[in-house]
Amino acid sequence: MLGTIASGALIGVLLSRTISGAVAEYAGWRAIYVLAAILTVALAVVLSFLIPRLEKRPATNYFRLLGSVFTTVAQHRAAAPTILISASAFCVFSLFWTSLTFLLSAQPFSFTVGQIGLFGLAGLVGAVAARRAGMLHDRGWSVPASGIALTLLAVSLVGAWLAQSSVIGLIVVVIVLDLATQATLVLSQTRLLSLPGQNRSRLNTAIVVSNFLGGAIGSAIAGPLWATGGWTIITGTALGIVIVALLVWTLTRRGALIDQN
Repeated sequence: MLGTIASGALIGVLLSRTISGAVAEYAGWRAIYVLAAILTVALAVVLSFLIPRLEKRPATNYFRLLGSVFTTVAQHRAAAPTILISASAFCVFSLFWTSLTFLLSAQPFSFTVGQIGLFGLAGLVGAVAARRAGMLHDRGWSVPASGIALTLLAVSLVGAWLAQSSVIGLIVVVIVLDLATQATLVLSQTRLLSLPGQNRSRLNTAIVVSNFLGGAIGSAIAGPLWATGGWTIITGTALGIVIVALLVWTLTRRGALIDQN
């Protein structure tokens, strides 16, 4: 249950790739933004009816409220390494999927945007398969399972480099990479929100914002990296990020990550 946000975010990203690819294929890329705007307005209307009304609270300084997120993270030894590992995984996920479009649209594939979008369905298989990763936390295996997921993510990136000219190979890589990423995100969020205290909303803010900052960085560097060295430097950079996350996991797995204070 605690990993629902992380799970939904990743699955939503993958579904959006498939849907946007189909829309762009038949209606042009501008239609994607028109559809997104319509759906956003519709969602706002629906939420205005569904979100419960809360009692008015005393006014709080906005910057002080933001600062409380950092102080809450600082109160828990497990928070910072968990957030860093999670953000690194999402950065790699975003870097890979953004760059995959470059790879599949070039030779020898020359796929259309609609065909590229179908790869999101393959990724969905891996993401859905890892939704139950939170159960490993309930059994006390959260930390070792995170290490296994990060190792699997690293292996998938090596496979991505080796399979760069094979459609079947890339499909397998997509499934494994998304499974490993989803497991890492779910385990990280579950572990973070299981920490004692009454400030789960602030911890959740910290990990969600960090994840999307990581994702934004991954998307932003994809273009320059592709222009510099193509798929090799893309997979190499992604692997480097995972190695850093694995290093953080290794240094904290017997201390901070298992500390519940």
